[in-house]
Formats: sequence, structure tokens, C-alpha cells
Amino acid sequence: MAAQSFSTEDFFRALNIMLSTLRIDEILTSVVAEVRSILGADRCSLFIVDRENDQLYTKVIQASELLEIRLSLSKQSLAGYAALTGKVLTIHDVYDVAELYAIDPELTFDRRWDQQTGYLTKSTLVMPVPAGQVGAIAILQALNRKGGFADCPEDVLERLSGLLNIAVRNAMLYEAAEEEKRLREYIIDDIEEGICIINVRRQIVSANRFLGIMSGQRFPLLDMVGQDLFEIFPQLRDSKLGVKLKDVFEYGFKAEVLLEILRVKLIPHLDEHGRVRRVVLIFSRI
Repeated sequence: MAAQSFSTEDFFRALNIMLSTLRIDEILTSVVAEVRSILGADRCSLFIVDRENDQLYTKVIQASELLEIRLSLSKQSLAGYAALTGKVLTIHDVYDVAELYAIDPELTFDRRWDQQTGYLTKSTLVMPVPAGQVGAIAILQALNRKGGFADCPEDVLERLSGLLNIAVRNAMLYEAAEEEKRLREYIIDDIEEGICIINVRRQIVSANRFLGIMSGQRFPLLDMVGQDLFEIFPQLRDSKLGVKLKDVFEYGFKAEVLLEILRVKLIPHLDEHGRVRRVVLIFSRI
């Protein structure tokens, strides 16, 4: 189907597919397949913006297996450029350096994927999926539509962006809730007195009342969330805890640190690929 119109039937079919799942993997595969059909593209990918790790990722099916692809969140790729600038890119020939330069002198096309797969990318549409003040939460990239993407109606793109926004946000909320549930189940046997969960940026994701006591009640718990652990507790930055925390994030093993009056357990929480996404700090008095 060429993207000359977006009928009510198309809209509700796409909406039904997008709202039928809360799994990111299904959105990146079955939902994207529907978007590809609507746009009339040969191929289509949806990259999720992972700002915590400064990356973009998507998943594709290869030999009946789901393969994850990650890119740096930078202007070195078209998807990264769109994520950082918020611009929609409509390119007739990605190998035309003059066309890319006319859009932005920094814009480049990463040819490695074509070289690795043997696929030849020609025209492309790269569209950010915005989410208010946080910027783009995803990037839609469609490839090789007959005649290019220049004549894709703006209302079609706006509707698709709106639907993808709903689908991705719902899936991310569901995924976050499931991860929180798994994390709580994972650590429940290790909780003794105080708990603090931090992400790879050392920002506090969750904490209990004990952490407020540690701060001398200077910070309400809600104000701690999103803050750098070592900004709240600067005395810990150069302690054994700071050094050991770096090791746990890098190597993914459990650790324990003895401070002056506290024993601190460090428990890494790994994702399905074995990457440390969170570290649970458990404090107990000596």
C-alpha cells in the first residue's frame, strides 16, 4: 500500500495492533510490520531511545531468532541524528553526499549495515516519535519506498507518530512496572535495614526511609529520586563504596563494603543480555 492516504479503516487496524500488546519486542516486530505496509516501504525499523545508556536499540528477526541491534546515540547515524535534533529526514538517496550535506553538513549515512547484509539502501524516511519535554522516545526508519518518501502526506506521518507514541509509552510503562516487580522479588531476602536502588548513571531510582535517616533528614525521599547518590552523600564518593560500585557495574558480581558504622551489600540486577542495569545497595548497621 502506498502511503497516499490513511483511511479510518487503516487507522483502527493499526490502532488495534498497537494496543493489542504491551511487549516492546512485539512492537518492534509485528507493529513495525504494519507501519511498513501503511508507508509502502520495503523495510522498516523502530529504534527505542535508551538515554540511560546513550544508545538506540531495535530488534529484528533473523533465522527465526530475535536479534538486538544497538547504535550509539550520536549524529553518526541517521536515526541518532533524528533523535538528537528532533528533525524528520526525508532522503531520496542516502549515498548522495551532496543531498545529505544540504540537509546538514554533519549528516552522514553509516554504510556498514549495507556492507554487512548486502542490502542496498536508497531512499529513507527517519521520523522521531516525540514524548513531550523528554524529547523523542523512539525513531521510525523506513527504507526504499518506490518513488521515495517525499510525497508521504504529513497527516499520515502525524497519525503514525501519535499511534507509535501511545504504543511505545504503554509498553515502556509496563516494562518498567514488571522490572520493578522482578527487582523487588529478587532482593527481598537480602533486605535487612536500608535499601537504595541506583541506575548506571548513579542516580537513585528507589529508596526506603532508612536512606532519609542517613541523610540526616535533609532530603525527603521523593526529592532523592533522580539525584546522583554521591551528590546526596558526598562523603561516600571517595570511600570504598565508590570504588566497589564501579567494579560491580563493570563486572556484574555481588560485593560487600565495610564503612565506619555501616555494612553495605551491592547486588547487581542484570537484564536479559547480562548487562548491569541497576545496583541494589543494602545498608545495615555494624
